[in-house]
Amino acid sequence: MAKNKVISHLMCVECKDRNYTQKVGKARSIGSLNVKKFCTKCKKHHMHKETK
Repeated sequence: MAKNKVISHLMCVECKDRNYTQKVGKARSIGSLNVKKFCTKCKKHHMHKETK
C-alpha cells in the first residue's frame, strides 16, 4: 500500500457534516481544497472545505 498517503475529509460549510473522503499525498497541504458538492444532510449544493 501507499505509505505516503493521508485520508482527507470534505466538510460542508453550512451544516459542518463530513460527507466525502479522499486520499492525498503527505507533501500536499491539507485545507487548501474548496469544492462545490452535494450535501446529503442539507439536500443542496454547498461549498465543501477539506479537513483532516
